[in-house]
Amino acid sequence: MLLLRRIIPLLLLALFGWMALSTSSRVGVTFDETAHLTAGYSYWSSGEYRLQPENGNLPQRLAAIPSLAKDIQAPAWEGEAWTRADVWWFGRELFFHLGNDTANLLLAGRSMIVLLAVALVALVYFWSYKLFGHTGGIISLGFAIFSPHLLAHGALITSDIAAALGFLLALGSWWKLCHHITTGRIAFAGVAMGILALAKYSSALFAPIALLILFVRCLRPTPIPWQLFGHRGKLSGARRIPAILGGGIVAAVLAIIIIWSAYGFRYFATQSADQEFTKPWSEILMKKPRLVSEHLSTKTTAHHAGAVQKFVSWSREHHLLPEAYLYGLAFTDYHARGRLAYFAGEYRMTGWLEFFPVAFALKTTIPALLLLVLTFIVFARSKAICRARWIYRLTPLLVFVGVYWAFTITSHLNIGHRHLLPIYPALFIVAGVTGSRIGARQRRGLLIAALLLLLCWHGIESWKVRPHYLTYFNQLTGGPTGGHRYFVDSSLDWGQGLPDLKTWLVENQHDEPLFLSYFGSDNPQRFDLQATRIGDLYFDYSPRQLLPPLTGGVYCISATMLHRVYTQTRGPWSADQERAYREAAVSLATAPGTSKQQEAFAQLRFGRLCHFLQRRRADALVANTIFVYRLTNEEIDIALNSPWQR
Repeated sequence: MLLLRRIIPLLLLALFGWMALSTSSRVGVTFDETAHLTAGYSYWSSGEYRLQPENGNLPQRLAAIPSLAKDIQAPAWEGEAWTRADVWWFGRELFFHLGNDTANLLLAGRSMIVLLAVALVALVYFWSYKLFGHTGGIISLGFAIFSPHLLAHGALITSDIAAALGFLLALGSWWKLCHHITTGRIAFAGVAMGILALAKYSSALFAPIALLILFVRCLRPTPIPWQLFGHRGKLSGARRIPAILGGGIVAAVLAIIIIWSAYGFRYFATQSADQEFTKPWSEILMKKPRLVSEHLSTKTTAHHAGAVQKFVSWSREHHLLPEAYLYGLAFTDYHARGRLAYFAGEYRMTGWLEFFPVAFALKTTIPALLLLVLTFIVFARSKAICRARWIYRLTPLLVFVGVYWAFTITSHLNIGHRHLLPIYPALFIVAGVTGSRIGARQRRGLLIAALLLLLCWHGIESWKVRPHYLTYFNQLTGGPTGGHRYFVDSSLDWGQGLPDLKTWLVENQHDEPLFLSYFGSDNPQRFDLQATRIGDLYFDYSPRQLLPPLTGGVYCISATMLHRVYTQTRGPWSADQERAYREAAVSLATAPGTSKQQEAFAQLRFGRLCHFLQRRRADALVANTIFVYRLTNEEIDIALNSPWQR
């Protein structure tokens, strides 16, 4: 029996790793992956840190390790693109233009992130096991390994899984340090904080979280034992606070040393004086206020330099942290002040308070939501002494979830549900409390049946959406096919659908003209998609016609493009847009016009076409992200030339 209890978690961890990585051939390059892998490769091979320092040194370096051992063609770190630190240009070179096998690059890099994901779900099991026993651990692990979001991001070359793992490690190590001060626990906390700091800049949230956890710990009157360099003792009363803070400061110093090690213990990001970051320091430090449109109107809000900019400026002056790390922190804060986003038919630069709560409600499986309700019921129906004990033991997780929710809800960066990823492991651990009640005699069978039902339902939901885990939406939206009405970009359509589109076209296209509007960083040419690109000029770096003729044929349009998030024709087609479209059509019919005029008309024409298509049922939906329409010449004429109607 003991052997079986040890084997089951190992089998479940292996299953999780296989489920995550085995989908790689069906998941195309997502938007950020070329930049992450390329930046990490440049850190190892060039010794410079200017390419995308805002996205976590650790996951980028880790993902690039297999590529260093492979015989790949690497770009030369020189030229205009190197001078301006254009990571996207180098990413296209590495992935698509130097003869490297894109699928192998992806698989190798993603396998390293899968290792982090397996470590994350293993930590979920062990934490829950320590609190609630084997049954509680299995419940937490079962819901974690079948989580569509952990499976999706656990096999993508991004920093989201690394951040989730870093937060969980830092929370656990700090909680242990608050109860027993030893050299080993201080070192563990320092390493965990260093990992978190190098994973993602949301790590800055750990400072207030740690202080709140310390406050809760000190409300409990029990003394704190300590053991340092052969000496030991116990601290009680107010003396506990400076002791724990002292251990935390030492851990923070160790974390800073780890950060410096990731940058070669060198302050400057580059060894050449003429090399700069992608944006000048003066801009990201907001020497001048940044003007951000609140609701894409003429009204703008001026964002001034704040605490982050002051800290970065002071740290630059005193060389507290490496230059690239400080730049990444300031860059992240600068862009978090305002970023174009889509939510349920609206477009804003400063986000919505309801964005993340709705994303959580719609993208979490219903059985997982019901598990959280059941967890609350178990808490509420337990004896007061048990309830108090559980709440105290779960303090680091509950504090983290509360602070993280407060931060995300008020954030102006509303571009993806993935920013909620770190709270899922914490919630799954908390839900392990339901397993501890199985030992109780009262209504034991009912609780077991409910948990088994929810876990099986959760697993089925996950398996049904496989391999397109990223596109998961629950039944409240009608499933993955209805999610685009609420969210796009990295919540649904991150550019990953081209492999399935190629398969669909091979099976269904019949010598018809092919038109493609694609959002993402993948290269349609690697799938031999001989398509005319429309509407997606910002995401196409190949030679193209600005105004290709539109005829009947097969039109494949990414969900993000169908909602025209990153175009100039967002939202419902308006009278002003119709007037501009008509005037531009007449003008270009008499003279070719400039490239800017052609580009503007191409945007308007694409917007009018999408307005027509959104009233028409798609002929197919590929990979839950690419809408396919078979249009005749007559339908194209109606879409582009018929009288406009609201």
